[in-house]
Formats: sequence, structure tokens, C-alpha cells
Amino acid sequence: MRRNSTGLTNAVTWDSHAISIFGQPTFILSAEVHPWREPNPNLWADIMQKVKANGFNTISFYVNWALHYPTPDTGNGDGDWESGTYRDLQAYIDEAKKAGLWMIARPGPYINGETTGGGFPGWVGNVAGALRTNNPNYTQAWMPYMNAVSKIIADNQVTNGGPIILVQAENEYSASPENDIYMQAIIDTYRANGIVIPITFNDQHGGAAGNFSPDEPGTHVNIYCGDSYPQGQNSWAQVQTVYYSDHEAVAYSNPLCLTEFGGGYIVGWGQVARGGTGYEEYSTYLTDAQYENVFYKDTYAQTATLLNVYMLFGGTNWGQTAEPTVYTSYDYGGGINENRVAGPKMNEMRLQGLFLRVSRGLVDSTLIANGTNYTTSVLIHTAELRNLNTGAAFYVLRHEDSTSTDLTPTQLNVTTSQGQVLIPKNGELTLDGRESKIIDVDYVFGASQTRMLYSTAEIMTWTTIDATDYIIFYALAGQTGETAIIFNQQPTVDLTAASNANVTWNYENDALTLNYDLTSSYGTPSVVRLNSDLVLLIMDRDSAAQWHAPVIDGNNDFGAYFSIGTNETVLVGGPYLVRTAEIQGDALYLEGDLNGTTTIEFFAPSAVSSLMWNGQSVSVSRTSRGSYQAAIQAATSVNLPTLGGWKVSGSLPEIDPDFDDSAFVTANLTSTNYTNLPPLSGEYVLYSQQYGFYGGNLIFRGHFNASGEETAINVTVQGGYAFGYSSFINGVFLGSNQGNLTVSYTTDLWEIPSSALRIGQDNVFVVIQDHMGIDETSTNGGKEPRGIRGYALIGGNTTISYWKLQGNYGGAAHAPDTFRGYLNEGGLYAERIGAHLPGYPDEAWENGTPLTGGGVHTAGINFYRTTFDLSLPEGYDVPIRLSITPSNITSNFRTQIYLNGWQLGKYVNNLGPQTTFVLPAGILRTSSPNTLALSIWSLDEAGASIEGLELIYDGVFSSGFPISDYISAPDYPEQAYLRPPGVYVEPM
Repeated sequence: MRRNSTGLTNAVTWDSHAISIFGQPTFILSAEVHPWREPNPNLWADIMQKVKANGFNTISFYVNWALHYPTPDTGNGDGDWESGTYRDLQAYIDEAKKAGLWMIARPGPYINGETTGGGFPGWVGNVAGALRTNNPNYTQAWMPYMNAVSKIIADNQVTNGGPIILVQAENEYSASPENDIYMQAIIDTYRANGIVIPITFNDQHGGAAGNFSPDEPGTHVNIYCGDSYPQGQNSWAQVQTVYYSDHEAVAYSNPLCLTEFGGGYIVGWGQVARGGTGYEEYSTYLTDAQYENVFYKDTYAQTATLLNVYMLFGGTNWGQTAEPTVYTSYDYGGGINENRVAGPKMNEMRLQGLFLRVSRGLVDSTLIANGTNYTTSVLIHTAELRNLNTGAAFYVLRHEDSTSTDLTPTQLNVTTSQGQVLIPKNGELTLDGRESKIIDVDYVFGASQTRMLYSTAEIMTWTTIDATDYIIFYALAGQTGETAIIFNQQPTVDLTAASNANVTWNYENDALTLNYDLTSSYGTPSVVRLNSDLVLLIMDRDSAAQWHAPVIDGNNDFGAYFSIGTNETVLVGGPYLVRTAEIQGDALYLEGDLNGTTTIEFFAPSAVSSLMWNGQSVSVSRTSRGSYQAAIQAATSVNLPTLGGWKVSGSLPEIDPDFDDSAFVTANLTSTNYTNLPPLSGEYVLYSQQYGFYGGNLIFRGHFNASGEETAINVTVQGGYAFGYSSFINGVFLGSNQGNLTVSYTTDLWEIPSSALRIGQDNVFVVIQDHMGIDETSTNGGKEPRGIRGYALIGGNTTISYWKLQGNYGGAAHAPDTFRGYLNEGGLYAERIGAHLPGYPDEAWENGTPLTGGGVHTAGINFYRTTFDLSLPEGYDVPIRLSITPSNITSNFRTQIYLNGWQLGKYVNNLGPQTTFVLPAGILRTSSPNTLALSIWSLDEAGASIEGLELIYDGVFSSGFPISDYISAPDYPEQAYLRPPGVYVEPM
């Protein structure tokens, strides 16, 4: 079949089946992982290694323009890619390469991704005219960024020895004559900067509309992709069977590419009950391992050969990087949770990924037919995929009703090289509820090119060790398997180590047929030896999920990269994670993690007789299965400190009418480019983006000379979904609005007590506003302001004479902490003076507690600091969170969480759902004291406090990955000269 190329390189080509890398057709099983959502770049390698070890061969990643260009380009066009920070894109790419992963780059300019502005910096909304069009003002905004990021991608594409194989242009966008011009400009920018690999596109219509497809008229990319999030939010959904037909209709010359396929689902403010991160019910039910088993296999059944799981590791919307529909956690219900723990979903993905890795025939297969006529039960749906070159076939089975939880026995009609066969010949094939199976026919494997006629048990993987081929079969415990293998003459059958499987066999018509039971074996395989060069390992699925097939470093065709066609591995059972494998002399060197005392079993070359685990020699013993075993002790619990010793200061001195706000920005603009949402009333435009503040709490101070006739003030505040604000006049609390989960602004009329007015003097109306992030372009074209949209004094003829505005100190242009970045801080007094940073001098602060009995005693904000030491056993990775016990849901307060200067959480008591917040390893220090800081903002006059606070952990892992303190970020002593002097403020 003719292969397509960009015309600039043959390193990556494609046809209607799959992409090829250096001429080799490759199934791309990709994991979406965003660099900034793990703020400690030293942990990127850990995530990459977990992705690779669990079956994936590719990382897909967005690049967030907002983080690299906090202000418009000043002429050099380079942006901020600071080494050693979460903005160090080169380091991120390097870690993927070291892990042996290909990469798909998705730099935008627009990315969506539930991040503030959809990746647009806050200042982009200030430009005149529409965004994401050929508007020249918008073009001038994005061009410096796209030039810079294109050069980084070009330097790291496969043609230059890097891991990047594909690059996406724009994201979720519709074609039109005007949009075509914009899209073509992006494509041209890529090519002008040396990108020669294929350009892809993710259609906002899920792959049905054909926007920018090479098989549709108009501007087009090389490879067209769709996306799908098929699982419902409340109940198990039906499988969507449209991917194949949509692809054939609009992108038939491409492989079927699903550039985003639901690895979980987003959860918004208040959508689920308070507790945990809010994602638990999704990852343990709606998008669990059963979901992966049914829905992912169905994409293969529809001929998808490029599947990107969004998100595989979601991470954290720390430092105000979220947009308004999501909160701090971006766990997403992904296979690797927000705290880097690989859960049961990763076991399922390892089973699938290892199969895809070794099953060359599937990549080039054609969908022959599908329906309920393949099986003896009409309850079962089957898709037949067949490789027309080799004759290999893959039958993908599931319930026709994919929501079914029934236990359904059946038999399957398959076409083999020996004709039509109804399998199994003995017994039945069983689908247990939400289960899918890939039944392989005429499957060739191993160095000896053995042909398996069929198997009703699934294949996990195969490998050749010395001159012996090993293949792993599995099915659910309690099911049976039937496997037929072609031999020219009857082989010898050794069942010595297979007693648990109750194996029976017969040989006729050149086929050895084995029948066996899949019994729960707790990780121990039953071994069937055929002749001297073939070993069948038979396991139940839970046991198979404990096995790994790490590639032997340095012994495959693509160096660090593993691809189909090279398969020099060892087989290792037992560990939670196997990161790397290497053979030196007679020793197998494994690096990995254990989540408790573990028995490790491995099959390795005959020269290997010893084991080095994480650099330590481990005593091994030979088993009757021909493998080696070793028992390794590991702890399962640790002691964490109790939080106490809090210091407290007030953090809203700005409500005092005599507060000196001369250093605040004077908000005196009278025009705006937010023409779709113009000011509703008032002389001045009070949109924070126009004054250089793009995230965090905002403080507005409106000054007026009171006549005494003022009775109320009308104000409209826009902060995004779930925002809140409080208002004061001359220090007197007027009221708060909690915002709304579905409305981004509110209008309120606040009565002014006559006693609060200072007649004939300066009066100050103060609004403290939460900022929930900037909307993505799906709302108001991405041009939705934050701040006060309208204001008016009621009574008399008084007007507010001038406004002062404060967000994060220095705004985006002059933020003192350039390491953590301008979005890490907001406008709270404590943030501006650096009280969230380690080393801040809080000796003059009072002792106090944020818990019951303390907290805030009226409407307003207090700020709390404490320190604690963390003592963890050496060689262990202990992922830790801060857990908040919710107060009564009627208590309206908001809390921001800072660890060692990093803003790692926003808790909203009356909305939820999130109550636990990840404290990333490394940022959480083990070799020096930690500083934990909290702001508590009570929006009620009755005040507020937190019911409870404690440190908890997600597990204890004896680990081969080194965890070290990440102390590069400057603390208060290094930043003091850049910040205003702080004074003690009486707690509220």
C-alpha cells in the first residue's frame, strides 16, 4: 500500500491503517500528560517511567502559552522557558526520551485543557478584535510564541534524534474561509521553523465534521483526528460505534486517530459530594479498569491505531492555573492519580499495551464486519479484524448492550487457516458483565514463528528468552481457556508445573489443543512446556496484572524506544512497578517500586542467576517453573506529624478607609476591547486584565466624597463560575455574594448604613473578589473580563471619583517571584508581602489556630503559618496530601493552601467537592522544615473556621526513584528586597 508523507521526511509516514516510524507500522498508545500540572520537574521522570512501564509508548502534551509569555512579546520573541522550572520544556522532552517514549506535541496557540484562558495569556483578551481568527492583532500576539515553541519542537523531532513524531495545529476548531487563513498561518509557521514531521488536528466535532481533513476541501493538516469522552457522568454508557464510519466518511486516507479519548472525566465545582478530590467515584466506577477494558478495546475494534488517553496523569491546577469550571485537582480519574500513584487502571492498560506492543498484525488489519451473528448468543457483539497480508485475525467481543452486567456464555465462529471453527470446541467462552475479549486467530509469535490457530484466553504478551519463546495467556478467574497451536508433528507436553490449571490436551490435524482452568493463583503462573522451545504461562487476569515485561536496555532497534518488531524482554511478576531492566554478567538488574513486602518472580536468560533490586543484591531461589524467586521486605506505613503551632495575622487591611493605597494601580481607563461584554455602568473600566492582573484575588478600592444622602451601592462583579466576593464601606461589612455554579457574574444592591458614611470626607468602597481563572474560548470567545462590570452609588448625585486596584504584587509584568510564576500569587496582603514564603519573619504575629475556636471571627480574611518537619524512611516514596475536614456546609468561607511558597489548593467550603490536596514530593521537603500557610476568607459576618486539618498519605512505596528536596525556588530572604515591607495586622 502506498504510504503518505509530508514530502519533507520519510521518518514518519502513514497510510489508511497506521503511522510508520522509520518504516515500521506502529500502534500509538499515548498518554496525555501536561508538564505544568506537576510543578516539581524532578518528578516528571517518575511519571514518564510509570507511563512506559504500564504499556504506553507515547506521551501527548499541551504547551501552555500563558506560562511562557506572561506579558506581550517585547521584541526578542524567546519567552520564558526557565531551566529547572515547570516551564523547562526541553527538560520535559528529555525525560520522555530517556524513558523511551515517543511524543505528540500540542502547542496551540489555543489548547483548552481546562486551564486558565485555554492557554491564552490574560493579556491576549485585551487585543482589539476577535481571537482565533486571522485578525492581525491576534496574529501579532501569537506569532512570537509559536515561532519560539516551533523551534523547540523542530529541534526535538525524530529527524533530529528527538522523540517528537507528530505535532498538532490549533485545537478543537471549525473550518471556514476565515478560519482556514488562521490555520494555514499556523501550519506555515511550523514549516518555516523547520518542523518536517506530520501535522495533526483534533476536531471539536469528535471526528465527524472533517474540519481540515486531508480528504476534505480547503486548508488541511496531514493527519486528521477526533476525540471522544464516551462515558456518562452519572451512569455507565453505551459504546459509541461511530468512530469507524466517521473516519471512513471524512478521513479515509488517514489512520483512525482519536487524539483525545476519555481516560476519565472532568468534575466541576459542587458537582459531587464533598470528600477526597471529587474524582473518586469516576475512577472507581464510571471510568475504572472495566471501562478501559470495554471502551478502549472497542476503539481497536473500529480500527483505531492512534489512541491518546486524556488524561492518563491529570495532576494539579496549582497556582491559579485552572479555568472556572474546574477546581484545584485535575486528577481526572486518570490511571496515575494526582499524587503519582499508579492505580488498578494502569494494570489493565499494561495488559492492553503489552499486547498491542507485540501484535504486529493488528496494526495493519481491516475491519471485515461486526454484529451479533458471530456467536451463538445474540447478546454478544463481535468485530472481526483481519490482516489481509498475513491472514491473522482479531475478534473483539463485548456485550451488545455495553451496560450489561450479565454473565453470558457463548461460542464464537472464527475463520482460520484450517477453515471455519466454532470455539471453544470444549465448553463455552464466557463474558462476565462489562468485559471485553480480543480473540486471536492465526496469530504468529516468537523467534520460531509459531502459529497459534486460536485462543479463547487473551494474550498479554510474548517474548523470546535465549532460544525459548514465552507467551502469557489470561482470563478472569473461574473461566476456562482453549488454545490451539499448529505443530507439524505432535509436540512433547510437560504439565509438571501446570497442576493448578487442570490442563487437558489432544493433538489432531496438526493442532495441539489445550483446555485449562483460569484459577486464582495470586500472581503465580501455571506453566505448560511444549517441546524445548515454547513455554505457555497461564494466569487469571488479576495475576497477570502483577506481571511486567520490561525491555532490556540497549538491545532493541530504536535505542531507548521500544516498538513493535523488537521484543527482547524479561518477564517479572510481583512488583507494583518495574521501571527498568538490565543484564550485567549473571545478574538481572531491576529498578522499580514495591508497595509492601513482595515476592518477585522472573524469567530471564539462562546466564542470569542473581538479582539486583534497586542496586541491592537480593537472595534468589529456583522454582519448579524454571523461574527465580526472591522475597523483599518493605514497609507499609509511616508516621506523619500533627499540624499545630500556628501563627496568625489579618490579611485584609485594605478595608480600613485610611489604608494607604497610593501604590495600587489607578484604574482610570474609560474604553475596552471587551466589546462583547462592555461595562454596565460607571465611568471607569474596572477589568483586571486591562491592568495586568490575570489571576488570584483582586482588591478594588473606590473613593468618593459622601454627601450623607447615599443609601446604597449597586455593583456587578464578574469572577467566573463559582466565584465569590465581599464588600465593605469604610471598614463596615455590607455583604457578600457566593456566586453561582453556572453564572459568572452577579449584580447586588448593598444598603449603606448611614453611620458608616464619613460626610464631607473621603469614603472608600472595597470589593475583595475571588478570581476563578479566565474562561476558555467556548465562553464569550475567550474575552470575558474579571473585575467590576458596573457600579453606581444610589442617593444624591455622588459618584465614585477614582478607583485603585491591586492583584498579585507587581502584576504579571513585575511579579517578584519569577521562579514560581506570576499566577502563583494573588492580591491578598499576606501574599504581597511574602508571608506565604518560608523564612518570612512572623515573630510578631499572634499565636492562633485556623481550627474550631479560632479562625475568622467576622467577615474578612486571616492568614496562618506553621512549620513542621517530615521524617520518612530513606528509599521510600510517600505521596502526601493535606486533608481538610469540612465545616458545616452553610459556612461560607474560602481557603488557599500554600506549601513552601507554592499555592497548591483552593478550598471552597460551601461548594466543594475537593477536601484533600496533594503536597508534591520535593516541594514537600524531607531534609529541612516545611512552611504551611493558609488564608481563611469568611464571606459571612459570623466568621468561619476549619473543622480539621491533617496530613495523610496515599501509600508507602519502597522505590528505585530518588526523591529529593526541590529547593530551587527563592524563599522570603531571597525575595524580601522585591516586596513591600510587611506589618502585623490585627486578626479579624
